[in-house]
Amino acid sequence: MRAMRVLVVGPQFPDSFARNVAVTLQAMGHTVATADAPKGRHHGNRYVNAFWQVGRSAIPALERAAYRGLIRKARSFGPDLVLVTHGRMPPQVVEELKAEVAPKVVCWFTDALDNLYRMYLIASPFDALFLKEPYLVRTLRDKLGRNTYYLPECCNPLWHRQIILSGEASREYRCDLCAMGSLHYYRAQMLEDFAGCDLKVWGRNCPPWLKSPVRELYANCYVAEYQKARAFLSTKIVLNTMMYSEIEGVNCALFEIAGCGAFQIADWKPALPELFEPEVEIVTFRTGQELKEKVDHYLAHPEERLQIAMRAHIRAHREHTYQIRLEKMFELLAPSPPVAAPTPELAFSCRS
Repeated sequence: MRAMRVLVVGPQFPDSFARNVAVTLQAMGHTVATADAPKGRHHGNRYVNAFWQVGRSAIPALERAAYRGLIRKARSFGPDLVLVTHGRMPPQVVEELKAEVAPKVVCWFTDALDNLYRMYLIASPFDALFLKEPYLVRTLRDKLGRNTYYLPECCNPLWHRQIILSGEASREYRCDLCAMGSLHYYRAQMLEDFAGCDLKVWGRNCPPWLKSPVRELYANCYVAEYQKARAFLSTKIVLNTMMYSEIEGVNCALFEIAGCGAFQIADWKPALPELFEPEVEIVTFRTGQELKEKVDHYLAHPEERLQIAMRAHIRAHREHTYQIRLEKMFELLAPSPPVAAPTPELAFSCRS
């Protein structure tokens, strides 16, 4: 495929989805520019910042004005493709990008269903939508006729890989169990049965009103890239408790943990068996009781953990990387050949 000029739109910070996409596109030989999502004003006060964010969203003119910088940057860069990685862009901004800036504007949305914001994703005239949730793919494709494809998340072998752990460097991460992500009531209650264990919870988003014994185990530390690999590999079991709003699809952590070569016990989801072989490459659970039983079993069987983690690591790097996903995206976006031949509608199968 010819090299393209691609504008990646989304938050740029260590290990963010948009950063992983941009870094991979550059490694593939494309010319890449990035544009962060509009930010609120930084007053040093969380309540003032929240007020600004609400005010900007409540007034359509202010909301669209927040994207003026993006439009200017896009015009200056002259992209062949604008790849949006979030669902908050107003439909009018997408229309402007399509009319004045790029021949194709697409969105690869990897959040759970409860992060659809105002459903701007559905209202916007994207040339194509790439989603990680099979249920949403079918709904938008079959009921609204949208050009929608199932494209799961993935890992970045640049830093989601096995690394050498020195005793001193890994000491702060070493534990029997770890989990990662924002601490909300669902995740907190999933982990409360392990509050008395050697458990660490990595992340930097715990609301002040949340009350749980797990709060005392929350590190308030965001780990990313090589640091994330070190944290995963320094623990015996990574607990991958996916959000309840992941209906059929899986989260990004599934691929990142596997890519690092760490052992995980993951929430079973209908899409998981197409990605990893359950109980052979990824150990799964369906109930809280099953999770506790499997934690007890695998803490006592380190050789089994090692073998399963290595199989998942090999599969992740072979089939589930950003480059593989982006190559599939470009294949689906390419003009159809003039030969009448059956072509798959989805990047992966999506059962009806």
